Amino acid sequence: MRASATAPASSANLGPGFDFLALALEIRCRVTLEHASEWSIPLEAEAIVKEVTAVVGSPGPFAVTIESDIPVGRGLGSSAALAVATAVAAMRADEQEPDPAVILAAASGVEGHPDNAAAAVYGGLVAVSPSGPRRLTLAPTLLPVVAVPNQTLATAEARDALPATLPHAAAARSAARAAFLIEGLRTGDADALAAAVGDELHEGPRAALSPLTTHLIEVALRAGALHAAWSGAGPSVLALATANSVDAIEGALKDELAEDGRVLRPSIAISGLA
Repeated sequence: MRASATAPASSANLGPGFDFLALALEIRCRVTLEHASEWSIPLEAEAIVKEVTAVVGSPGPFAVTIESDIPVGRGLGSSAALAVATAVAAMRADEQEPDPAVILAAASGVEGHPDNAAAAVYGGLVAVSPSGPRRLTLAPTLLPVVAVPNQTLATAEARDALPATLPHAAAARSAARAAFLIEGLRTGDADALAAAVGDELHEGPRAALSPLTTHLIEVALRAGALHAAWSGAGPSVLALATANSVDAIEGALKDELAEDGRVLRPSIAISGLA
C-alpha cells in the first residue's frame, strides 16, 4: 500500500522556552512510503526513516519519497518534521490509524527532545512538560518572520556549547523571561515580549558559534520586532512582527543578509501532521 503524510517546520525555544516551547510554521515536509521488496530511500534520511518506522511497528521495507521545503541544519525542525511525517505515512501504509501520542513518542525518541516534534504533530504554539504536550494560545496579531543564513549549525555542536550547570540567579531570570514570553505570546503585549528577550540558558552560551544570529536578532528588534530569538539551535532567527512592522522587519533582515541567506514569512501552521 502507498501512503503519504506531511508535517510542518517549527521554531523551538523562542528564547527562554528552552526544550519545552515551539511554534509550528507552515513550511512542509511530505513523505510518501510504498511497500517494496527492498529499501529505496534518500541516503541523508535513512537513519531517521528506518528508526521511526521500526518504533511505530511498520518496519518496511519501503520505497521512500521525500519532498521538503524546510531548510536543513538551520534550526527549523527539519528532522522532527521528517520523523513525524514518516511515522504517520508508515502507519497509514499498514492501514493503522495514526495516534498523535504514539507519533510524538516515536519522533521525540529520534530527536532526543520533544519540542519540535510536538509542534510538528499538533501545530500552533505548543509547550511540553513531563506530563505531556499542551497547545497554548497565540495572539493572532503576531506574524513570524524568519531569517535563514546560508551557513548551517549542527544541533549536536550547539548542545555541546551549553554549560553543565547554571547559577540560581540566572535560572530565576530565565524563569521570569519564560513567564513574560508566554504571556506576551498569548496577548501580543509588546512590554511582556520585550521582557522576554536576552536568554541566558542557551542563546548566550551559543553566541560564539554564530555571531551572525545574535546580530540578526538585534537588527530585527531595531526594525520593530516585538520579540526575536534563535530558532531552535540556530543559526536562523525567528522575529515576531505585527501588520504594521512586518515589511520593515523583513526588509531590514534582507538587507543585512544580502547574498548570505534569505528571509521567509511563513504563516503559523494551525494544524500539525496531515
